[in-house]
Amino acid sequence: MDDIGHIIATFTVVAEAPVEGLEQYSRESRDPADPVVHHLGSVTIDEPDAKARADALESAIDVFLDRADHVPRPVLHGPGVFVRLYVSFGHGAQTITSRTIRRLADVNATLWIDA
Repeated sequence: MDDIGHIIATFTVVAEAPVEGLEQYSRESRDPADPVVHHLGSVTIDEPDAKARADALESAIDVFLDRADHVPRPVLHGPGVFVRLYVSFGHGAQTITSRTIRRLADVNATLWIDA
């Protein structure tokens, strides 16, 4: 299968306790000792055109980050909180602009890439 142009992106905030303002994105766990996972979104992009694909990914990341905008930065940078953007893509390369990288850094996000 030719997977050029296929991207999956997921944005989560994992914390020891619910993060105020992200409760609507919380996922229930069977074990109360488990951390709270706030799933702020997932997107699948299938776009062979590199510019259109980059634009679609940027737009999706902006939506994810907008959902966390109102959370105080000290909370997202605090101990016991892990912010992650996970991106999986096929053959080739993918562009994420410096503007988006700065926004991700502002919320203390770790970027996980599976290529």
